[in-house]
Order: sequence, then C-alpha cells, then structure tokens
Amino acid sequence: MSKAAAIIVLGFFTAFLPFTGFPSVVKITLAVLFGLLIMALGFLVRQERIWLLRALSTEHKTDAYTQNSAPYAAPVSVQKV
Repeated sequence: MSKAAAIIVLGFFTAFLPFTGFPSVVKITLAVLFGLLIMALGFLVRQERIWLLRALSTEHKTDAYTQNSAPYAAPVSVQKV
C-alpha cells in the first residue's frame, strides 16, 4: 500500500471513529495513534517530494565530493640507484 493510500485509509478511519461503539478510552487511543501515523506518513511524503524536486531541478548536487589537493603535493618519482 502506498503512503498516499495509507493516509486516505487512516483519514477515513479517523473520520468515522466517533460513530463506533468503542469505549471512550479506546476511541482516544485510536485517535492519537491514527493521528501520529498520519503525521509520520505526511512527513515521509513531504521528504520524498522534496527529494524528487531537488533531483529534477538543474541545481541538483550529488553527495559525492572530491578532495582538492595542493599542486605541490603531486607524487614525486623516485629513481632507484
């Protein structure tokens, strides 16, 4: 199940939770649980969207970095006698 589908299903359960016959303690616990799950999935969807937009933009930078070295630090050839 995709993140978007999970958010829709959790939203549906949250909307109809007050009309169930569960005791109030169970309703409150489920409402908090569903809310936390919706928040977590929403955060993941947002991070995925930011990552995709960054990847599609022309300013995308990779995480690979090259180390610059000083020109005088070039390897010196040693002659064996």
